[in-house]
Amino acid sequence: MLIDMWVAEFKVWHETSETMKLTARYDVVVTSIYLNEFRRGGHTYITKALAVNGPQWKEYLKELLKHEKRYHINKIEGNHVYFTIPYTSYSYHVLIMEQDVFFVKPFILKGGYEYWFVGSWRKENLLKLKNRIARHSEHAKMELLSLKEGEVDFFVPDILERLPEKRREVLRRAVELGYYEFPRRINLKQLAKKLHLSPATVREHVRFAENALMPLAFRQMHSGI
Repeated sequence: MLIDMWVAEFKVWHETSETMKLTARYDVVVTSIYLNEFRRGGHTYITKALAVNGPQWKEYLKELLKHEKRYHINKIEGNHVYFTIPYTSYSYHVLIMEQDVFFVKPFILKGGYEYWFVGSWRKENLLKLKNRIARHSEHAKMELLSLKEGEVDFFVPDILERLPEKRREVLRRAVELGYYEFPRRINLKQLAKKLHLSPATVREHVRFAENALMPLAFRQMHSGI
């Protein structure tokens, strides 16, 4: 179901996230999702999931789990981590979020920053959020990348996660390096050289990914779900 609202994309840095900081050191893109919140023994906890993609995802996870002592790991499966963490009064999102704004997509972490997609029924609520973060400028920085009114679908599945890991990674790099731009910034042979793969292998991965994604994207676009 498509819903009209205002959506802002923010580029955020804050000092409390080791998960974010490590993306500056490793060639990865991390997707972060909240799963639930619960209380136990007078304390509040949240459960989250991370999906780590990129050439250095194994090194990133090893470093993260070595240094992030707050995590209670529930399960690790490939490049996915499910964990529980204390939700304290000084958690960054608690400081700045209010009931009139909410996240409409998972966080994306890359290059040492978090990218937030925040929605609200009113434009001024998103501008107030930016001002609230400015008051914590010693500990956080935020850049407003876009602010526009449009349709949001809360129920679109992450079809990219359905792809095999290798093909997902080839597609990610193809997008990042400009293979799908017009005019293209990189051709198939150049892309293959960057990925240390043969052009035939890259062509197979790209065509498989396109064949898997395009029908699903088309159906979602025209069904409104």
